[in-house]
Amino acid sequence: MGSSGSKSDTKKNDRREPAPKPVERSTITASDKAKLQLKLQRDNLTAAIKRFERVEEKEHEKAKEFMRAGNKRKALYCLKREKAQRSQIDSVTSILDNVENLIATVEFAQIEAEVVNAMKDGKSELEKLNKMLNIDDVEKLMDETAESVEEARRIDAILSMPIDGVENDDELLNELREQMGEVKEESNMDTVKVPNHALPEVQKEEEKSPEKEKRQLAAA
Repeated sequence: MGSSGSKSDTKKNDRREPAPKPVERSTITASDKAKLQLKLQRDNLTAAIKRFERVEEKEHEKAKEFMRAGNKRKALYCLKREKAQRSQIDSVTSILDNVENLIATVEFAQIEAEVVNAMKDGKSELEKLNKMLNIDDVEKLMDETAESVEEARRIDAILSMPIDGVENDDELLNELREQMGEVKEESNMDTVKVPNHALPEVQKEEEKSPEKEKRQLAAA
């Protein structure tokens, strides 16, 4: 019983699916870390500007309320605090602009680095291909290809030559034209009209016939 149980356990263990491969994590470079820190500072500066703007708006509303109440001293105090918040907003905004420009510069530098690395990879791959393709082999291949093309042209010229005993196409056409010319001449002879009236010489011979001579003698 124990042996059968151990065998079944070994079969189950054999049927287990292989462990999944660990997911490859992308390496974080120093540029990525610097860009992350800059973006965090950008977010902090943006939040500070919004906070100063809210305080500025509140101080402005308080100054109006104190002014309506006739308390000029407190209204003036609120106006000064409002101006101070505005000065802070301008300073932080300038810093924020510098940080954003620096982030853009870092991102562009990363793009340039990727382009340079891609160009290096392309250059190394091109060198490998050039080593595989020897110049002498390429020239030999081109010469052999030119010879093959020239040989194919010669074969075509030989195949297009007329065979002995077989008339050329031009000769056959000329013969047909000559035959058509003879047929036209025969057809023209058939259309010629022959005159039916007697010629003058024939008429003279008829007048010299014996009967006419007898008539002439009887009349004399």
